[in-house]
Amino acid sequence: MLTPQLYGGLLFLCLVPSTIQSSIAFTSIARGNVPAAICAGSFSSLAGIVLTPLLAAALLGGGAGGLSADGILRIVLQLLVPFLAGQLLRRWVGGFLVRHKKVLGGVDRGSILLVVYTAFSQGMVAGIWHLVTPPGSACSSRSRPSCSR
Repeated sequence: MLTPQLYGGLLFLCLVPSTIQSSIAFTSIARGNVPAAICAGSFSSLAGIVLTPLLAAALLGGGAGGLSADGILRIVLQLLVPFLAGQLLRRWVGGFLVRHKKVLGGVDRGSILLVVYTAFSQGMVAGIWHLVTPPGSACSSRSRPSCSR
């Protein structure tokens, strides 16, 4: 049985678009149309910047947060600006990127790892694990004084 928190997390995970990298990787493995996967993944990512918060607010309720100018600016700076910069610079750096594909693949994976590590670290600093109790654990019933938060 899903707890309300787990249900909300899974629902949110379903709302988030796939990454361009995974779209390309899976399409390449299936020997599919990689250029079409790049276009579809790019569109999905751009649409997701706008649609994911709106769908999350509609399906999960707006009580968890709000839409603010600061939030929109942070999203644009973290997602849209690097994407647009890459598209604009492709003409000048595309050849270099193709020639050094193997080395840059490690940099790409490393940057993704760094983003995940940063998000995980922020959660640890915020004490996120103190807010989550696994279902069925001794503390889930809150009957023991040592389980109080």
